[in-house]
Amino acid sequence: MRRLVIAVCLLVPAAAQASETLDISIGAGVDTGDATGWAIRFGQTMDMTAAEDGLIYGMTCGYDYWRAGSSSGFNIPIGGFVGARTHDVITTFGAGVGLLALESNHHDDGFGVVPYLGTTLGFALAGRRTITIDGRISRHVLLGTDDFSRWSVLVMYGGSVGH
Repeated sequence: MRRLVIAVCLLVPAAAQASETLDISIGAGVDTGDATGWAIRFGQTMDMTAAEDGLIYGMTCGYDYWRAGSSSGFNIPIGGFVGARTHDVITTFGAGVGLLALESNHHDDGFGVVPYLGTTLGFALAGRRTITIDGRISRHVLLGTDDFSRWSVLVMYGGSVGH
């Protein structure tokens, strides 16, 4: 785990320097595991392609907090994505892992990782602003509590910073 955290700390700044754009977003939406709840995500997307239209790829990182029924938790999701951009519409598909996950599931506390698959549909607004619909399914692998799956759909609002 320690080596993974060190590798991530080295790769994220390198990816940010190589990126053409850096998107920073915050969003909220519906979250469900065994009960419906809500989630908040603060995220950063580093697009490593220079093309205005066509294939895109890059990295994401951020902070997730969620609450559903008697369960809640947070993690630091880091992953990669591929997708396409056409004019003002962006679609992506990606995967990653939520690091340093700390969660309470029915009053059992756990610590571990959260592998996930996700997809987004984003729309560019006037200027450098974006609205994105983010769907994610994850498996929570935790010490101290039973593993469980959950999904979330969030609406994100953000902006781009060109490099």
